[in-house]
Amino acid sequence: MKKNETRRRLCASIALAPWLAHAAVSPDAVKKPAAPNWRLLINEAVTGETNIFLLTSRYQPLADYLGQHVKGRVVGIEPVVDIRRFMSLAQGESKPDLVFGKSVNQLAKLVRDHGYQPLVRRADPYKAAFIVEKSSPIRSLAEIGQARIVMPDEFAATTAVARAELKRLNIANPIVMHVRYQEAVEQQVKSGMGQVGVVNPTIARKWAADGGRILAETQPVVNWSLLAGPGMGAETATQLRDVLLAMNKQATSVLGSLGIKEWARAERQDYLALLDYTRE
Repeated sequence: MKKNETRRRLCASIALAPWLAHAAVSPDAVKKPAAPNWRLLINEAVTGETNIFLLTSRYQPLADYLGQHVKGRVVGIEPVVDIRRFMSLAQGESKPDLVFGKSVNQLAKLVRDHGYQPLVRRADPYKAAFIVEKSSPIRSLAEIGQARIVMPDEFAATTAVARAELKRLNIANPIVMHVRYQEAVEQQVKSGMGQVGVVNPTIARKWAADGGRILAETQPVVNWSLLAGPGMGAETATQLRDVLLAMNKQATSVLGSLGIKEWARAERQDYLALLDYTRE
């Protein structure tokens, strides 16, 4: 009797084996693999900020927000101080999934020439300003003549639009001196090393508040932008754009910490128009 019972149990186990194997690999029982990480490349143009740790901390809330709202992805931050290196990495073989930058003329080249997809931009337009001391005899760009113009790095959007404006006004052969950082421009003007400076809107406002004069402004162009890499699918890019635009109501503090009041939808034509203006 004992022998027969053992035989029945063995036969039952053999019969159940295929069912148990199927249950073990059932789609419902298999844990889905985690979504791959996204790489966010960041460049803040030519400000004096070179602390990588501070930049990483500044953009971590944005990365966290995106990770929470787009299929649970983890967004890794990669801040790059030098514009040339930033562009080299963005154009490299292993392209980032996302790019945020303030040198919008360089971002425009990524859109036009390298397949990057515009997602959102800072809603207000970007305008560089020509500044002079309050006592300067220069009253308009037409009166610049042989005055020395101090501009930031040659790769900066501030420099690109300033040169574009000088060309638009047919100001030939301006005398230009470059300094590395935006903040150094006003210092050069104050010290008399240059008679005219070209600065971003933030420095221009401070300059005017301190009693200096804004001589002129460039034409408005597309502002700081977030782009999707060429490898991102259209459906994912659309979803991501919606998530970013929702930050205008759901994550105002995160945007505020980045110096952004709100996002606006970015269009490819914005970047092509910028490059048409700068003739790059």
